[in-house]
Amino acid sequence: MRRVLLVAAFVTMVFIIAQPGGRAQTPVALSVEGPAAMTPQQVAIYYVNVSGGPAENNGNYTIKYWVQGSNLGGASPLAGSPGERSGQNKTYEVNVTAPSNEGSFDLVVEATSGNSTVNATVRKTLTVQVLAPLTLTASFRNNGGAAVLNTTVRFYVDDVFAGSKVISRINPGDRGTATLSWIPVGLNAGQHTIRVEADIDGNGVIDPSKGEIVAFDTFYRMGGELATGYLILFAALIFVGGLLLVIAYRRRKKTR
Repeated sequence: MRRVLLVAAFVTMVFIIAQPGGRAQTPVALSVEGPAAMTPQQVAIYYVNVSGGPAENNGNYTIKYWVQGSNLGGASPLAGSPGERSGQNKTYEVNVTAPSNEGSFDLVVEATSGNSTVNATVRKTLTVQVLAPLTLTASFRNNGGAAVLNTTVRFYVDDVFAGSKVISRINPGDRGTATLSWIPVGLNAGQHTIRVEADIDGNGVIDPSKGEIVAFDTFYRMGGELATGYLILFAALIFVGGLLLVIAYRRRKKTR
């Protein structure tokens, strides 16, 4: 009987020792997703993703974020009064306001993963450019006998897609306009080409026999920063089911 009891006690001790004292803690992981460029005074949403660390064991995450740089007039939140979010969620939306002048700033995000006994903190910095927008406007006149519906207008700068807009309806004899505000990231000094496509059926293929059109124009960046209000305009006549007459022109509201 004594031998049986000893064996039972030994087995019990081995079982208890073999049990882990707790789950292994993973490191705190932090990522920040959002625009790499903003316009002056623009308010943008950034997504902060955090995981791991002590918060995984019945704890919470605390997110603090602020902007820093040399010319931060109009920007928020600042380091002296950072934005803050907290909870058990692993994804947070934070609002950031860009400075009122062109340049760049750093968005700093600090994440703390903690529970009742221990905290772990990591930090991530994202550099954001602040650039005056380039406003692209394409105007189309319908000289046909039927209304044109849901025309997709695509804009390209130096053959790089800048964005698209949809003109919901252009009645016969009327004009429809599509306007796109584009942030000119990486736009070097010199001549640049703008291409505008009017895709009436939205199939991604420009067919002149259907009244669809491609228009081109050029503009120059003389060096330095683009002046606010630089405006590119296109005008085109749409003949539904026929050919197109294109008139392209350019206007700069303000120069430096």
